[in-house]
Amino acid sequence: MKALIAILLALFTLAAADAHERSRSNSVWRESETGLEGRIYLEARQATLLLALDQGSVSLENAFRQRLIDGLEVSRGGEACLLNAPPTIQLRPDGRLEGRGIWRCEVTGDIEIGVRVFSPLSANHVHFTRLETADGFREQVLSRDRSTASFGTDPAAAGHWAGFLLLGFEHILGGLDHVAFVLGLLLLVSGWRRIAMVTLGFTVGHSVTLALAVIGWVSPPGAAVESLIGFSILFISAEAALSRQGALHSAAWAGGAGLLALAMVSMVAGSALTWPVWLGLITLTVAYFHWLGGGGRAVLAAPAMSAGFGLVHGIGFAGILLEIDIAGEALIPALLAFNVGVELGQLAIVAIALAAVGISQRMMPARILSYGHAVLIGGLAGLGSYWFLGRAFL
Repeated sequence: MKALIAILLALFTLAAADAHERSRSNSVWRESETGLEGRIYLEARQATLLLALDQGSVSLENAFRQRLIDGLEVSRGGEACLLNAPPTIQLRPDGRLEGRGIWRCEVTGDIEIGVRVFSPLSANHVHFTRLETADGFREQVLSRDRSTASFGTDPAAAGHWAGFLLLGFEHILGGLDHVAFVLGLLLLVSGWRRIAMVTLGFTVGHSVTLALAVIGWVSPPGAAVESLIGFSILFISAEAALSRQGALHSAAWAGGAGLLALAMVSMVAGSALTWPVWLGLITLTVAYFHWLGGGGRAVLAAPAMSAGFGLVHGIGFAGILLEIDIAGEALIPALLAFNVGVELGQLAIVAIALAAVGISQRMMPARILSYGHAVLIGGLAGLGSYWFLGRAFL
């Protein structure tokens, strides 16, 4: 079982360091008798790509304004609404550009908002749009393949939960570091029962911190979380390699010494990780690998380890929800739908991997599968190190 997973994960060595960062934006629309007022937000660093699309613009503000004029289509009651004047643009203190415009609508009825502003920025760009009316508000999630939000006059019409479910599903599948960690866990265990326990552990861990982060009860620095996600991949790859070599006691001290050296470097160069975090990583590495070297059974510890690292990944999952302003009464449904989507994506990863394992065991020689296992461990260690150090020190 472990062999083909190795071949699958080896492909991730081609991934970039920003494994699951995706381009995103959001907008808030308010309906009135005469039309709609829209506020559109985009991070300024993403807006720099708009300059390449509009060679005549000399500033981010001008490029963003032109994209809003060209890429927004608003209609009500089946008739197009007209933009009163070019949108006003301002750079907010939080580093986002805000564009404001007013669209005049001659008739009432169902509202459609087409957002084709950001598709050139990224193939997987996600846009969150919210419409506020006298009856309340509704939200939808848009993408390149679904760029128009349709809002009927019935406020009880289909909700926005399906969009967040799909977003959660796509988020974990598009996050190569999350995928690498899930598949890496399968290297440590075999058998349906143990795989289920490891998967459940990861689910429990990331569900807890996903909820806490979105609600606002925990808010650790994003760069530190991303670095620790890389460390989790490096950690499981080291365990997979060392369980084959039987050098666990030596590795415990070597790993602890290496982390201590990095902590010393961070005092001079600075890093996203604080001293208490470095101390925790050193303690975990030395204690855990000494325990394994003393006869500890990794298959028994794997569910707890996956749950522990799941706490870190959950905060990473929450990042995409934290960047938009989800209204209070919509927060819990959106959170639940997003988490269900993440779970479905996680199950899809495991199912595809296990199916591929079964096929490979029938078609590939054992020697090739063994080589694949070694390639995987090296690929995982390289990716984990790259993400861990790159995100901690850059």
